[in-house]
Amino acid sequence: MRTAPTDLPHPYIRPERAGAVPLIGPAELKALLEGPEPPVVIDVRAPAERLLGHLPRDRSIPLAELPRHLDELPRDRPLVTYDQFGSDARRAVDYLRGRGFFLTAALEGGIDDYARIADPEIARYGADARDGTLWLRQFPRADTGCLAYLLGDRSAGKAVVIDPGRDPEPYLAALSEGGWDLVAIVETHTHADHLAGHSPLHAKTDAPIFLSRSSPALYPHRALAEADAIPFGSEEVAVLETPGHTKDHLTLRVRDKIFSGDTLLIGACGRTDLGDGNPELLYESLTEKLLRLPDTTEVYPAHFGRRHALVERYCSTVGFERATNEALNQGSRAAFLAYMTEGWPPKPAEFDRIVAENLRA
Repeated sequence: MRTAPTDLPHPYIRPERAGAVPLIGPAELKALLEGPEPPVVIDVRAPAERLLGHLPRDRSIPLAELPRHLDELPRDRPLVTYDQFGSDARRAVDYLRGRGFFLTAALEGGIDDYARIADPEIARYGADARDGTLWLRQFPRADTGCLAYLLGDRSAGKAVVIDPGRDPEPYLAALSEGGWDLVAIVETHTHADHLAGHSPLHAKTDAPIFLSRSSPALYPHRALAEADAIPFGSEEVAVLETPGHTKDHLTLRVRDKIFSGDTLLIGACGRTDLGDGNPELLYESLTEKLLRLPDTTEVYPAHFGRRHALVERYCSTVGFERATNEALNQGSRAAFLAYMTEGWPPKPAEFDRIVAENLRA
């Protein structure tokens, strides 16, 4: 079990859950692979997904073909399955353990986490690896624990930026480097922990700013509602209204990826006891919308790391969060509502000032 540092007020703790498959972390697996008795490592991705990179000395057995290869696998040695982010690897472990392979675990976070944490020489699984047209870049900001995103359609050269930070230079540099035409700046919600960057980026690019129709923002913007879409080339950002953390919260979906803001974080959900948050609305947003998406849906949140009592991972999947997220595993609606309203630290001192400024410009 991993725990956040004890000085954090409401740490992420992986809940014990009956039936959850065993997981092994990237650093732990790397140490085992370098040891005298390494486990058998199985890549359960499709062959086309394996082309960009794979773990050393592994075996390729796609998930759908696993039943035909059982006789080739040892029952007396540890087995570790992996995929991109971990969802199919956990399915493989569940299948194998049900057939007597009890020394089996899944690589937590998949090859993406392994390449980032344990071995940077391994190519990370690209967000555009499937057909080469959708481009995704993530912008982590260690000082605030925030994540912003640039999405682009390679064929059209059109791009969208989601939840930019106050300094526009990183996004301007990326736009220039890729030759992108920025067609939209989208905020998932009114931020309270940092100054948002929509206005500085708009001033440099003239790209329109998009917000929820429920936003009380005073600056010029375009309103978004459920089922609206923002096109960029042949791609589009589809809108899901997911209030709860704030009344104006949106989740943005592009293909099999969601940009979940603070509605769904890695191992947690955004607080509802501040400002205009509402735990009832958050429960509905999660159970009626996000958790109805396929387990393989990739989750890209707005926050990560110690500043927010979160793990240092930058992305996840709906399936991984369904299985491990502390907030999602409270067991009942009533328990979830209690969890979201009890035991949190006081409202940050700068909360109201930051919200007010983010609504003005």
